[in-house]
Amino acid sequence: MSIIEVDPDKCIGCGTCRADCPTASIAIKDGKAVHGKWCLECGHCAAVCPQKAVRFTGDYDAADVLECDDPKKFTLEPERLLNFVKFRRSVRQYTDEPVSDADIAKILEMGRYTQTGANTQTLRYIVLTKETLREITPIALKALAELDVSQVDKKAMRAPPQYLDFQPIWANWYSFYQKKQRDLLFHGAPNALLIVSRTCNEVDGCFNAGHLELMINALGLGACLMGFGTFAFDRSPELKQKVGIREGESVIFMMVFGHPRVKYLRTVNRRKVRYEKI
Repeated sequence: MSIIEVDPDKCIGCGTCRADCPTASIAIKDGKAVHGKWCLECGHCAAVCPQKAVRFTGDYDAADVLECDDPKKFTLEPERLLNFVKFRRSVRQYTDEPVSDADIAKILEMGRYTQTGANTQTLRYIVLTKETLREITPIALKALAELDVSQVDKKAMRAPPQYLDFQPIWANWYSFYQKKQRDLLFHGAPNALLIVSRTCNEVDGCFNAGHLELMINALGLGACLMGFGTFAFDRSPELKQKVGIREGESVIFMMVFGHPRVKYLRTVNRRKVRYEKI
């Protein structure tokens, strides 16, 4: 049963929804829009209908829908957006102040509205507190430090094979942690966020992580994407068990975040863009 409903009293059969349906699942019958079996629940029909004749049912909340009554509320100035991205940095110095629940809710809302392939919406999130991070830090470092590189199937790795070149560095980090209790993996951050999925959808996870980081920076916070941390979860069943990763699930992406203890004063250089127009 479709979760999309069309109000026949409002629908005028204009075909606007049919023209924008990505799966051609809408037909016009007897002057009214009718949804077919290929519906992705993407909501394009509801968003584009000039008569507000289309609505979601089931688990979807009608109160979430925003009307574009003022375009200024839904657009960004391009140059300012570009400068915002240029200025963001991967933060590795944090204060002890935890991120508020209100800010975490905004960050997760950003993830909720980030696009997913075929609108699968299969991702879920685990927010780690400072206490949980401190508990898993030695487990993650040990998993990386004691990794037997010769036994790793490079073709089966989700991480770049070049990660294995860092194994001596991980061993040094673990030794340093044992002696000094200084965390060079998670950088003593007050919070971390795990993007988790049963389908192991790397593309959706990467899109999501990028958007989450934008919101984190917009809130005046800082973040650092944790490729090594994600790899540690791949290698350690104990780590997965500690944070409640379910059977068949994978940590698609990990990031740490919090209030920065460092202030950056300018952007930095990047190599020239490489592209072809064919």
